[in-house]
Amino acid sequence: MATPPPKNPDPPKDGKSAAAPGEGGQEMFLRLMNEQLVGWRDPRAMLEKALEHDHFLLLTQKILPLKPGAVEPLCYEVLLRLMQEETNLLPPGGFFPIAESLGMMGAIDRWVVRHVIAWGAARLKKKPPLPLPMMCVNISAETFDDRSFSAYVLEQLKEFQLPPRALCFELNEMDIVEYRRKAQEFIVAVRPGSRITIDAFGSVKVSFSHLAGLPIDFIKIDGTITQNILREPAELAKVRAINAASQKLGVRTIVEFVETREMLDKLREIGVDYVQGFGIARPAPITTLP
Repeated sequence: MATPPPKNPDPPKDGKSAAAPGEGGQEMFLRLMNEQLVGWRDPRAMLEKALEHDHFLLLTQKILPLKPGAVEPLCYEVLLRLMQEETNLLPPGGFFPIAESLGMMGAIDRWVVRHVIAWGAARLKKKPPLPLPMMCVNISAETFDDRSFSAYVLEQLKEFQLPPRALCFELNEMDIVEYRRKAQEFIVAVRPGSRITIDAFGSVKVSFSHLAGLPIDFIKIDGTITQNILREPAELAKVRAINAASQKLGVRTIVEFVETREMLDKLREIGVDYVQGFGIARPAPITTLP
């Protein structure tokens, strides 16, 4: 996933952007981001321009299978960056809160889906065709409100003649809890062709009750749990329990934030299905995939 912006950004040292009277932390953060992005006096216009002129960058991060004969041997999570973030050395994904506040995440999700599908179709047309990996695309809660989005996905797949199995949609666990009915409608609409991952599992509660009846393929265990499994016995126990329960349910597990060989060896011992993190591979432009 894209790195989230800091929850409490440091105040500017020149004093020019001090918080306005009565301004809350979130409002101040959004205003500071606007000021740091060159020319973003009208953030809606700038995001619309980025969508129209393709001023976004698609990155991918490898998701490595740990078991021989994995159903999906080639997997990548799709990450999104704005070109202005690169040129202005801003945190990756810092524009997301601004887009959310403007109700523009649905349009951004559509941009990502179309460009990932187009990339996959071009890959299949190469001579000889290259192996088609499963591309995991994050879907925002705002998109759940758009009942036409699933139809848009199917239209794009048909237009570019890309097999639906090439896409896996990542839905945040918190969004599942808050928008369960809408999430379920989306999942049913894109299944059985495309796959579904529940992202940040365990961030709400380590329970499968809120996932009952949802046809899902993967559970990605929340990084706040997995990054501490070598130091905190309780976190290690959580990962073991989630993995064991998932296996019984026929759901494959993904562990993120894997950064060391020691952690990788422990996860292999536990028997998780897939791993992801800087210790496996760093994000790279989608155009550089082998």
